[in-house]
Amino acid sequence: MRGWPVPGKRDRILSGWRARRLLRTGGLIVRDGAAFRLHQWADERSRRCGRLPAHVVVRLKAADLLAAFRGDPDRLVQAGDVPLETPRPVAVLHSPNGTPPVRVLEHIAASSPLGVRLRAAAGRFRADYHLAASPGRLRTDAPKQLAAACERLTSIETALGPDTAGLIEMLVLDRFTVSALRHETGGGLDRARDALARLTEAYGLLCPDQEAGRAFASS
Repeated sequence: MRGWPVPGKRDRILSGWRARRLLRTGGLIVRDGAAFRLHQWADERSRRCGRLPAHVVVRLKAADLLAAFRGDPDRLVQAGDVPLETPRPVAVLHSPNGTPPVRVLEHIAASSPLGVRLRAAAGRFRADYHLAASPGRLRTDAPKQLAAACERLTSIETALGPDTAGLIEMLVLDRFTVSALRHETGGGLDRARDALARLTEAYGLLCPDQEAGRAFASS
């Protein structure tokens, strides 16, 4: 099956966590303009799984998780002689009383007096991430806005660290439930709450007297 997308259907935006899962099952990262796309197999004719920004690829390289495919630095696969894994679903555990799973972001925002600000920061992060994952060559792409989004995300990653930035992607982009977060990271709500608070501060939205947009706020 050919790897180009279905006309009119937008590529999925991938977090670093989801990109690692796809790489472990044999995926291929390919440079595409200002960002990267990810294919299901180490063949550009295979299905396109989605797109991810350049700073996430830099993060994966820094963690020694990527290697050039056949010597091409713009085509990357999982590093090391590691057996490919079989794709597996993320665990979603239902509560004993049958209530639906709770998204971590919504749970924390609903229980915090700064819930509106947390949601606003998450929305700005999502918008910046989607823009940074675009190839930058479409008529609708604004080069200055794309560059600004990439700069904000890089600044946030530098300030918060790659682990926290990756966790934020899981909460905002992948919309992890409480049970999935515990299953995948072994962590609880305290670390997620701290990560979202730091993101909100980075976007200039944490304190009532903090000037919104002073840090990295989206234009």
